[in-house]
Amino acid sequence: MIMQQVRDTRQRIKYAFLTVTAAIAVSAAASGTASAQAPTYVDAQKPGGTVKLYSAPDIKSSAIDAPTLPLLVQGASQHDFYPVKVDGKPYWVDGMDVKVVRSAQARCSQSAGIQAAGTLGAAANRCQ
Repeated sequence: MIMQQVRDTRQRIKYAFLTVTAAIAVSAAASGTASAQAPTYVDAQKPGGTVKLYSAPDIKSSAIDAPTLPLLVQGASQHDFYPVKVDGKPYWVDGMDVKVVRSAQARCSQSAGIQAAGTLGAAANRCQ
């Protein structure tokens, strides 16, 4: 009986520790991405392709072809459409018709150096 209570207490402590650790990790990740958010662009899915610009975030609204690519995303997406501006006018781009390009870069004073394929988190864009 006492051994069962000890096991139950250990499981509760372990669960509480894992919950707190996960909450701290999510909080740190959210604050890190919010402060260093890189610009997001949309481009044609294939080289030389076109992108349709809509007047509202739906495919039923009027559409024209974008004169230049890539286009800078100007806010949060709605209904899988990205807001962009062309010649100072707001338009929407269908997320299913474009390639989203995010130029995220690590910002650190010292690079991680050479990485092996088996190294956890190996990437050229990584800090030490």
